[in-house]
Amino acid sequence: MKTLIISDIHGNSEALAAVLRKEHDADRTVFLGDAVLSGPQANETIALLNGIKGGTFIAGNHDDEMLDHSLYANFPPQWIALNDWIIDHFDDAGYSFFDGLQDKGEHEVGGIRMYLHHGLVEGGPRHTLPDSPDENFHKIAEGNDAPFVLSGHTHVQFTRVINGQTFINPGSVGQNRCGKQVACYGLFEDGNYRACSVPFDNTSWLQRIDEIVTLDEYPDFKQWLKDGMIQGFGVGKNEPWTRYAAEGYS
Repeated sequence: MKTLIISDIHGNSEALAAVLRKEHDADRTVFLGDAVLSGPQANETIALLNGIKGGTFIAGNHDDEMLDHSLYANFPPQWIALNDWIIDHFDDAGYSFFDGLQDKGEHEVGGIRMYLHHGLVEGGPRHTLPDSPDENFHKIAEGNDAPFVLSGHTHVQFTRVINGQTFINPGSVGQNRCGKQVACYGLFEDGNYRACSVPFDNTSWLQRIDEIVTLDEYPDFKQWLKDGMIQGFGVGKNEPWTRYAAEGYS
């Protein structure tokens, strides 16, 4: 039995399509949140996600923003312009996907107890990374004793064992931060987990960014988005992402 683990697609349908093609024989899927914002292929991404049969899907912080646009009202103006464009071009029928997302919590998937959490902890820390203190991971687990705790959000693919509890981050499907042009994800097969990745064609994503005329007011930001996709540093080629890239993380 094969369970596909995906997270942080961020409106990159080409990356998601590459994962689904490679793992077409998965029996079920776990989605850890952040489907659409802030990427330009929102409708295509939702169409792919709605086509997945047999899954456990939980909400991320950017999924909440799709249902409550005020949550990004204090973002920098260039990000507001991008998100507003995505919302303006989003098919209303796609909102049913977000209505159906579950909250964080324990689930049994393929006979395995998992605690599923997007990874953003209210009140901090903002990021739980491979070398974060143990207490950061305990905050994600929230006292749950499931043998596997799965979360995304940080876009860094890693596994860490703390006191016999395995914490898994499958990385980001659509916005890698570690200097590689790949879509990252994970697989459980017969109870064993492994990290995976697959390359994808970013051509249509880059073209779609160019078509967002409201970003012409922010040319440096527009180029920054494109550079991040090309270089594999979705939020900029800076620390700690460059360090993780040098250490071999995806």
